[in-house]
Amino acid sequence: MQKMLIVAHASPYGTEKLFNCLRIALALKEQDEQAVELKLFLMSDAIFGALKHQTTPDLSYNLQQMFEILSAQQVPILLCKTCANVRGVNADMLIDGAEIGTLEELTRWTLAADKVMHI
Repeated sequence: MQKMLIVAHASPYGTEKLFNCLRIALALKEQDEQAVELKLFLMSDAIFGALKHQTTPDLSYNLQQMFEILSAQQVPILLCKTCANVRGVNADMLIDGAEIGTLEELTRWTLAADKVMHI
């Protein structure tokens, strides 16, 4: 099994970077769930993608739904604690399956991963 870590930095909806990051994550899980152990760590403004109650009437995609699909596929989703604190985001604001994480957890995930992508 290949261990992959995706670290997302891009803000949701401002560009398509976070959307494409999640598309890649979903495509990896669709190939063969047993072949890839995937983890997501959100930093900077990417943390806003994991907030509950997103309404995107003018867009053809909803990041909250994409995160929820990944969470249902047992993909761990952590948000940088420092990034969340600076932006006033707390655990109560997050979708189910997303949690506040630490730099230490990111470090452990990075060292354990076969591949790391920063988007």
